[in-house]
Amino acid sequence: MKNSKEGGGSSFEETNSGTSSDWICCLMQQLGLPALRIVPETKRVTAFNRLFVDLIASAGIGDYRLWFVEGVLPCMNNDEREGWVAAAERFESASARVKFRFRGGRKRNFEMRSAGKIRQETVEPLIACVFIPSPAANPGTNDRPGFARGQAMERSRIRDELHKNVSQKLLGAAFGCKVLAGKIERLDEDLAQQASDLAELLNTAVIDLQNLTRRSGDL
Repeated sequence: MKNSKEGGGSSFEETNSGTSSDWICCLMQQLGLPALRIVPETKRVTAFNRLFVDLIASAGIGDYRLWFVEGVLPCMNNDEREGWVAAAERFESASARVKFRFRGGRKRNFEMRSAGKIRQETVEPLIACVFIPSPAANPGTNDRPGFARGQAMERSRIRDELHKNVSQKLLGAAFGCKVLAGKIERLDEDLAQQASDLAELLNTAVIDLQNLTRRSGDL
């Protein structure tokens, strides 16, 4: 990843000053979360990912090192800002609500979570800050419908897994018990009956499971 500086207006041109070596920001990028690294004493930004660039772009701050001081801290309320700053200077984990304002006046809330001191290669100790969207605090955004769609997809996946995988395994076990009951009937009628009863129990479990997945699909 490359650092960015302000070009014309509020756009950013990529430069070759480089922060791609920061594995935490890269990892958060893969997880879909804006992130940056700062020096706790000065709050100077030393690393960030592309998602944070998109998040801060509307602020029009040319020097990326000031993105946190000028673009993040002013977006917190006073009490949470003071509490977060005190915790950061002690290298303690902390969280705070951040409200970013985008072009057109639209606002969006995030929860900023920062980690304590992390073992790293650099001499200068840094703090990692990750920005997590807050769906409950953003009723005007599309997060809530998207979250609902995600829940529906996950329920559908679980139903398919139960129907195609778990049900098939139970049916296979029931069939195996039936076959076993027939083979040992002449040797031990009691044991054969137990195997047969187990087969019936497994078949009943399959029916109950299928009924359950049907009902959940109707919700």
